[in-house]
Amino acid sequence: MGTTTRRDLLRSAAALGVGLGIGIGTAPPTAAGPETGAIEDLRRRLDGTVLLPGDPGFTAASAPANVRYRDAEPSVVAQCASENDVVTCIQWSQENGVPPVGRGGGHSYAGFSTNNGLVLDLSQLNSIDIDYSEGTAVVGGSASNGDLLDTMQDGPFFLPAGSCLGVCIGGFTLGGGIGYNTHWAGLTCDHLLSSRVVTASGELLEIDDSNHSDLFWAARGGAGGSFGIHTSFTFDLQQAPEEIAYYRLDWRGAEAATAVLSAFDLLMQTAPPAFNASTMAQATEVGDGGPSEAIDTFSRGQYIGPMDELRELVGPLLEAATPVKSTFEVMTFWDMQQLLARSETKPHSFGDYSRYVADPIPESAMSKMVELLTQCPSRTETSNGQLWSLGWTGGDVVNSIGRTETAYVHRDSKYLYRPTPEWSIDTPDSVAEELVAWTNEVIAVVTPHTPNESYQNFPNLQIKDWQQQYYAENFERLVDIKTKYDDGNLFQNAQSIPPRRLVKRADAPSA
Repeated sequence: MGTTTRRDLLRSAAALGVGLGIGIGTAPPTAAGPETGAIEDLRRRLDGTVLLPGDPGFTAASAPANVRYRDAEPSVVAQCASENDVVTCIQWSQENGVPPVGRGGGHSYAGFSTNNGLVLDLSQLNSIDIDYSEGTAVVGGSASNGDLLDTMQDGPFFLPAGSCLGVCIGGFTLGGGIGYNTHWAGLTCDHLLSSRVVTASGELLEIDDSNHSDLFWAARGGAGGSFGIHTSFTFDLQQAPEEIAYYRLDWRGAEAATAVLSAFDLLMQTAPPAFNASTMAQATEVGDGGPSEAIDTFSRGQYIGPMDELRELVGPLLEAATPVKSTFEVMTFWDMQQLLARSETKPHSFGDYSRYVADPIPESAMSKMVELLTQCPSRTETSNGQLWSLGWTGGDVVNSIGRTETAYVHRDSKYLYRPTPEWSIDTPDSVAEELVAWTNEVIAVVTPHTPNESYQNFPNLQIKDWQQQYYAENFERLVDIKTKYDDGNLFQNAQSIPPRRLVKRADAPSA
């Protein structure tokens, strides 16, 4: 009888978690933290810094941005100073049976950027090198949206990425990448030319359409945390327009919210690629008018074209309800990007749950969701519920690529609907639970009217059939690629792609 190693115990625990559906929201349990000798070995082999719990900087380098998952604490953090450090960390993880996870900005919605093993802090891998003659850029895996904006500001090119400045390009690209320029310029992953990735074997691979093309396919929508750690990305950049037309409209009250959300829903069914907009309704503090009056709604966006065309496009929103405030303005493209950019807010918890929309949602369903918004269990400035319609995710540009041409499968949608609860650190657990339950109620209303698909970059642990919702018909191919490059399941989280042997175990009949 062979000797059972610590690595075998870890992998058995991981397989049990996949097979029985346990361990949701946590990394596979480790028998114990790495031994002192192993930690010292890692210190000797790295150019970067090794941090342990209690060390200065440990929490900042490992804590997830979503506060609801901050109870998770890794055994060790490796602050990687180079690509070679990433290779060393993966090799060390294999040698010592310690599960690794890469961390850029820590913004995984479900807390997947940390675990109880080894966190690779990639924040130093944030270089950006633009080739203006070719219109391309080589971007470090941990460069943030803010880094990209600062580097490309006022230049001739840009990368269609996100508006949240602290989010890093690595996980953002791997899950698809949507933002205020997607509707006309395409997903971030659709601009990816190549990437450098460290796989479970500790190999550093250059992947593109000609080299490890299967892994390159998976890197465009297969999400992070399953196949390896990407150290850099090479992108084809988009020519920046000179001017854009901007609008913002604000309304008050539940009746206006229903009318505007319904009008925006219809608008996005036929909106041209040049129109890039979103609409949001939020429950606010109740005043004299009662909960139905305390609903604030806005719609805003940019149009790559003349102002008169933008005014005509948003005419249905103006006809749906009279706004309390309206703004129409022509500005430079780069001023627009600064306006749309969102800085980091105070640490808080959130539980977004998204559904792609392909056909118009019945007004009765929209009315019911707004009614639920009036009943939101918390309505403070820092703890509330919101209904978002992100009109970036579909249209002629995004949908010009087939559903199976990349791992990002959601190619035939019109927009993304997203109920969003958020709550502050000092919110009682009971209120947080009520906000999550409220979100599930909203999703239950919209589900019958939408495809069974959800955005993998907004992962939610409430989603049980995530394989279908995130990846649909592309899931099986992702499993095959996972099996080829990481059959041992070194890279994993509660919703990561499993190797084939674990899929079979998960599907096996109960004893």
